[in-house]
Amino acid sequence: MTNRTGLSGKAALALVIAAIAVSGCASVRRPMTTAQYMSAEEIASLSPSQRQMARYRLETAYLSRPGNVKSGIAWSEFLKAEGRYGEANQVMREVAARNPDSGDALLHYAETQAALGYYPDALRTIRNAENVAPRDWRTFSQEGLILDQMGKPMEARMRYRQALTLSPKNPEVLSNMAVSYVLTHDLTTAENYLREAIVQRGASPEVRINLALVLALQGKQQEAERVATAGVSAEEAQQNLAALQAATAPGGAWEQFAVSAGQQSAM
Repeated sequence: MTNRTGLSGKAALALVIAAIAVSGCASVRRPMTTAQYMSAEEIASLSPSQRQMARYRLETAYLSRPGNVKSGIAWSEFLKAEGRYGEANQVMREVAARNPDSGDALLHYAETQAALGYYPDALRTIRNAENVAPRDWRTFSQEGLILDQMGKPMEARMRYRQALTLSPKNPEVLSNMAVSYVLTHDLTTAENYLREAIVQRGASPEVRINLALVLALQGKQQEAERVATAGVSAEEAQQNLAALQAATAPGGAWEQFAVSAGQQSAM
């Protein structure tokens, strides 16, 4: 089943629960981008002139050294932030081909493949990344994301556990694990993982919103609203509440996912 966005019910839910940004907009689960690259939120906050300058600087740096891993990833991340996933994938395909022994290049290539729905290809790429960088928790967490989207939650959770072995109590991995349980309608387990994630140092705002949404889906509306509005500005609080309402409203992503899951189980 697809909704009016053209996404499957599972993908639609992942868009909502995994990373409802403080702007109130839903997006895909936060990629494993390291701090040296501009995030989508940072790019979105730029003025038109600043964004134009950043676009020129990053594209020029990439074109002048197309085989350079850092400049390639930076340009790809900018393209993804602008919704240009196909172009981002082309950039990372080139970078990965020139740097087959770079775990970072392979990791980001797998991300762009997955963003386009090329899951078997992304799975092969991320497993190559694991061979290159077997101690990088990001690769196992990314494989978990891919496996979840392929409808293989048990395998996905094994990968998240491997990531947590390498990076104990990592809030990003705990949040990804929680989303995996949401996708199989185990909201209680998802809530437990998110409660653990939210108290960890470095937990992103998305983790808090994920917990709020899981609480709301269980009918714990008052607590959900408290979680969604704690520690943010009044404007952000209103945006978060609006996003929660949209996600849980009749006909919203959760209802669409539930219908889709029911139809798939009946097949």
